[in-house]
Amino acid sequence: FWIMREDFEVIEISSNSMTLKANRQSSCNVCASKGVCGTGILSGLFSGYSLFKKPLKNGVKEGDIVTLEISSKELFFRAMQLYLFPILGLFGGAYLSELLFPLNDIVQALMGLSAFLLVLLLLRVLIK
Repeated sequence: FWIMREDFEVIEISSNSMTLKANRQSSCNVCASKGVCGTGILSGLFSGYSLFKKPLKNGVKEGDIVTLEISSKELFFRAMQLYLFPILGLFGGAYLSELLFPLNDIVQALMGLSAFLLVLLLLRVLIK
């Protein structure tokens, strides 16, 4: 069991919460294979920064840098969301279309890809 630590910038303070800005970093930007590598493609979809709210801590003001910790269990769950859920969407969509359209391979492939893309879009909206 280990804990990962990361620094975040406080960009807004409200009465009982603080908005933090997380800069997402990726080493995939320097690799020559980033356009065809799965990790490179995913890092492009989820690049930039994220804003999220946390309960306000005493003495914190806008512009401060705060350190948050994440457990290995939580990190594993987030990695599963980004890697496993889209693949499950692909296979689930293909399996559902197999039940609905057993003789149409093109529809099955399109439904599988559609489910894959839908899961990616949902993750992009939910993981902000």
